[in-house]
Amino acid sequence: MMKDHLVEAIEIFKSGYHCSQAVIAAFSEDFAFPRETALRIACPFGGGFGGLGKTCGALSGAMMVIGLKYGTTDASDIAGKQVVREKTRLLIDTFNGKFGTTNCNELVGFDRSNLSGAELMARLPYFHSTCQKFLETVIIFLEEEL
Repeated sequence: MMKDHLVEAIEIFKSGYHCSQAVIAAFSEDFAFPRETALRIACPFGGGFGGLGKTCGALSGAMMVIGLKYGTTDASDIAGKQVVREKTRLLIDTFNGKFGTTNCNELVGFDRSNLSGAELMARLPYFHSTCQKFLETVIIFLEEEL
C-alpha cells in the first residue's frame, strides 16, 4: 500500500508542527531520512522564514524534498543542479499560479510577523483550515514530480 503523504502531512501539521516541517517529515522515510532530523531542519522555515511571513513554509518544505530527491553532492554536477532548479521553479510557478503569491502573510491574509506566541496560538484553528490547501498543493506536486 502506498504511503499517503497528504494525510500524514496534515496530521503532523495539526499536531502542532509548522507546515514546512509537515511536508518534509511526511516524505522523510521515503529517503531514509530520520523524521527528527527533518523536523529540526525545517523548523526555521515555518511561518514564512522564522515567522516573518515571507515564503510559505509548505513551499519551503517541498523544496527540501526536491533537494532530497534530486540534490547533488558533486559541486561540478551542472546537469544535476539544473534538474533541481527546473523542479523548484516548476513548483514555485505551480504554487504561484494557483494562489497568486508565495508570501505567507498574503496567503493567510494578515501580517503574522509581530504577533505574540499567544496570539499565534489563538489563531491555530484558522491556520489549520487555511493552510491545508497549501499543503495539498505542494504534496500533490511532489507526488506527481518525484
